[in-house]
Amino acid sequence: MMKIFSDWEQVQFEEIVDLYNAVGWEAYTQNTESLKRAFEKSTYVLVALIDEQVVGVARSISDEVSIHYLQDILIHPDFQKKGIGRELLNLILERFKDVRTHMILTDDEEKQLKFYESLGYKNTKSLKNTPLNTFVMMKHLDLN
Repeated sequence: MMKIFSDWEQVQFEEIVDLYNAVGWEAYTQNTESLKRAFEKSTYVLVALIDEQVVGVARSISDEVSIHYLQDILIHPDFQKKGIGRELLNLILERFKDVRTHMILTDDEEKQLKFYESLGYKNTKSLKNTPLNTFVMMKHLDLN
């Protein structure tokens, strides 16, 4: 049976780090103290457990009025395609239901694009006749 809760400190942080590694997001885990600080500064975090194993995490940042940014959503590869990501995202969206704009920044991986589109997100690449533009400035850190 799956349990979902918002107090990520109920689990050992190493289990969250292991999840990031399991999905191939090693850039986040090269400095685990920075990752932990990011969790501490997040507006809302959800953790999914199955049989006491961390199988999913969703992390958001928001001013809780005009903007909500889904920073991370990751599901352990052994548990993908089971509705866990959809459930986490639906709970996040319910939490921020009164916020006007919901944003996600993701890569071009087809399964990720289809996942977000299936939940009603629009890829800004495909929007026409709208005043919406997306700009990104990325700071590249030397993690060595």
